[in-house]
Amino acid sequence: MKTAPMTVVVYGKGGVGKSTMCAHLAMCFAREGRKVLLLGCDPKADTSLRLLGGKRPPTIVDMVTGLRGHRFQELAVRSRPGLDILETGGPQPGQGCGGRSVATLCQYLEEHARELSGYDTLIFDVLGDLVCGGFVAPLRFGFGRDVYIVSSEETASLFAANNIVRVAAEPYLQGVSVGGLIFNLRQNDARREVLEAFAARLGVPIAAVMPRDPVILDAEEDGVTVFDHKPGKQAAARFSALAASIAARRGAVPGAKVRPMSSEEFQSFVRENRVYRPVPACSGKKRSRA
Repeated sequence: MKTAPMTVVVYGKGGVGKSTMCAHLAMCFAREGRKVLLLGCDPKADTSLRLLGGKRPPTIVDMVTGLRGHRFQELAVRSRPGLDILETGGPQPGQGCGGRSVATLCQYLEEHARELSGYDTLIFDVLGDLVCGGFVAPLRFGFGRDVYIVSSEETASLFAANNIVRVAAEPYLQGVSVGGLIFNLRQNDARREVLEAFAARLGVPIAAVMPRDPVILDAEEDGVTVFDHKPGKQAAARFSALAASIAARRGAVPGAKVRPMSSEEFQSFVRENRVYRPVPACSGKKRSRA
């Protein structure tokens, strides 16, 4: 009997680096010999940029609008052996709901269970704006059970991370597990003790702390991952370690056991811990910890 695929749902505030994480995790698992399907659930359809040399793949929205057919083979793009990509896409600005597109993707996957069964690893890259319920669709449809949250040390990013934990703890999402927080640092001198206190307050482990690395930025500008970029060995090792950690933590922390903060509690946490808010270096001002 075929076992269920390992499914990882990655959430995070826009611009925090979740698509970078997902693209590299997909590469790590494919390099291990897994059959991976990377599902981009961001309206920008940018999950695949580093894996397709910057080329725009077909999307679910293209299918809905008649620009593409309905066949799975027409929409799932092969990046390299063992790694396929399926992008949701999104409507033109001001003309629709990105969350609805994610729900449409999940309905499409339900209709193509046979094709989906050919993969042993699914990675969902989902925008963390959970004000719109459509972005919860991978969890609501039962595709994803292991949630990972990408955050930086910045207040707005931590606020989004707390909200994602609040969603994962909802009773209607029984069985969802919060595998860990992935801190993608904006500033490498960010106060690690604040991040540790934040994770402890939520009852969620820290899966990784990823320092800001110019090699990753250079690779992104070239439209590739660090595995295809030279030199990138240290950065590649960090992503490989994160992938191994995710595989080991599978189903580790049931959502019912996490302890999300209310909005008021979060603001108290920010005030009590003096969350680090960097000032741009060009301003000439000292960095504030207020």
